[in-house]
Amino acid sequence: MLSFLFALLQTLIGVLLGGYILFLGRLKLWATAGVVGFAVAANILAILVVGGDTGWDLTDMQAWGLIAIAVAIGIAGAVLGNVRPELAGVLIGIAAGANVALWFYDIAEHLMTSVASLPEETVIMVGLLLIVIGGLLGYWLTSIYRDEALILITVVLGVELIHDALDLSSARSLTAILILGLSLAGILVQYGDYERKRRAALNLAEPEPMPSSVAFFQNLELD
Repeated sequence: MLSFLFALLQTLIGVLLGGYILFLGRLKLWATAGVVGFAVAANILAILVVGGDTGWDLTDMQAWGLIAIAVAIGIAGAVLGNVRPELAGVLIGIAAGANVALWFYDIAEHLMTSVASLPEETVIMVGLLLIVIGGLLGYWLTSIYRDEALILITVVLGVELIHDALDLSSARSLTAILILGLSLAGILVQYGDYERKRRAALNLAEPEPMPSSVAFFQNLELD
């Protein structure tokens, strides 16, 4: 019973965090930096250290020390993003790039272990190199296309968190429909909010039209 309640709590936390990032990721970037930092750190530790598939496997393996490290990284990301707001988007980009690199690491690991029979130390070093490259690419992307990149990143990471928390099967068509629907909903909500704020800022920047009477007397003075 206790294990069931713990698993249910874990699922609820994952869905709530994923939903927050999916729909509201750009509103509070410091909070998003904390959540993304925790999730990506957990993924990296699970895959590189204990050979898991996602960060949620750390709880199944009772790797509490690694979970504590991931939580500490998430807290550090939130604090740094709150103290230095201009760094929050950069941190999210770096973390997202590192997370994408883990997908390529899965492919590289299979090739290096099954095909090339390379030692484990070499495989881990290649994985770390891929993570660094992915982080740099994420930094570049958020530096050049900040708002658009943050929308795409938070939508992808939010959907991934929900997918992993619910432990959905990637082979089922219903999962693909759910992922596609959540992704489109997240993009519509976040991009719609971005466009409203951008247009409001443009309207505030435009000078108000001069009343016709004032313009008339000014023209008389010029004459």
